[in-house]
Amino acid sequence: MVMVLFAAVTGVYGQGQGMGQGKGQGMGQQQADNDRLTAFKIAFFTRRLDLSPAEAEKFWPLYNEFSESKSKLQSERISLMRYASQNEAGMSAGELSSTAYKLAGTFADEASLVVSFNEDLKKVLPPAKIIRLYQIENQYKQQLLRELNQRRMGQQSGQAGRMRQIQDPDL
Repeated sequence: MVMVLFAAVTGVYGQGQGMGQGKGQGMGQQQADNDRLTAFKIAFFTRRLDLSPAEAEKFWPLYNEFSESKSKLQSERISLMRYASQNEAGMSAGELSSTAYKLAGTFADEASLVVSFNEDLKKVLPPAKIIRLYQIENQYKQQLLRELNQRRMGQQSGQAGRMRQIQDPDL
């Protein structure tokens, strides 16, 4: 889910919305936007988790590895779903069954990844902070959604205003 939100938010940034950039924005700007989003996430988690410097030093490598593995599984899942959606009519029963099995496997692998990550976290954070981490992840997703929706609403109202100006230049 985070990966999808991350892609959606960076997609909005990548289009230059809210950044004063045009659609011809280069990869350098997109990387800068990704870096800003990463910095925001680090600050969001560190502040809300109240990580000590020693905890942060051990936590972030674990969390980054977990996030990368989880993103790969989610990308694989999205790819499988897209493939099935686009090719379902031409797929044999065996291919459909195999794709469904692979899809279910991505969910099982993600569940195993979360359990393993939780075991690793026990060596780094106290139980209260581990529980708080899961809560903070949800808060972070909600924050990204709010910001994305605000940008979309701003974009829509901006487009509506431009349309009114086109129709009535005196506005």
